[in-house]
Amino acid sequence: MSELLEILNIKDFTKENIKYLLSENNLEKRKIIAEFSSEIRVNVQKDFHHSEKLIEISNYCNADCTFCQSRNDNTKINRFRLNREEIIEEAVSLYKSGCESILIHSGYDDFYNTDRIAYIIYSIKKKVNIKITMSLGLRELSEYKVWKIAGADSYFLNFVTQSDDMYHKTNSWDTFENRINHIAELKRLGYNVGSGSIIGLPNQTLDDLAKDILSSKNLDVDYINFCRYSTIRTKHNDLSSEEFIKRGLEVAQIVIPELTVGINNLLN
Repeated sequence: MSELLEILNIKDFTKENIKYLLSENNLEKRKIIAEFSSEIRVNVQKDFHHSEKLIEISNYCNADCTFCQSRNDNTKINRFRLNREEIIEEAVSLYKSGCESILIHSGYDDFYNTDRIAYIIYSIKKKVNIKITMSLGLRELSEYKVWKIAGADSYFLNFVTQSDDMYHKTNSWDTFENRINHIAELKRLGYNVGSGSIIGLPNQTLDDLAKDILSSKNLDVDYINFCRYSTIRTKHNDLSSEEFIKRGLEVAQIVIPELTVGINNLLN
């Protein structure tokens, strides 16, 4: 028990520290870990993402990421795409209902070019005083600048996983290195930036998860959201997907106590 308490109060966690917390199976110790994490979560300063409302503008996507239902080669889903005025009206309606922040999300849909997105952002900001987070995946660096000028406040971009082998198997858009470079550019442009890995990928181990948690901390972003992989039920180190994800969130909040750590379904 003393070893656990010592690790819980470490300031600079190593991968081994994190893996220890993730892999602990003793019920009493797991309860202590959960309670320690919960206390941090309650006390961490909440930001505007805490009550953010999602506006899903399209499920068309040019990518074929293996983990995503919206992938281009999935012919079994009904596709939809909102037009500019529908998106603006939804944002205004959410604001009037008391919403202070929205998240505009889509897959890799060429229909939403630089100017269309800029028009949407500018038009919403002209009508209502609401925070706007964008999550459109990897886009051209020049687009981020245009959208920031138009009024976008925040951008969320996950890094999928730091595991080279697993990243390759997901067939994710572009490279891991470019995702990290884009996150850095978004920070440089003055965005409030969120990131995190996808948690629960097939064959993901506790070692992989420990590395992803450490990578998330080292990114030095404004908030952390892990992306939930839930297309299939899998086992991870003999843990169910639900337990694997639960432990990941608990431990990530302990390792990154200064930020809000959450989970979403933004798999792009």
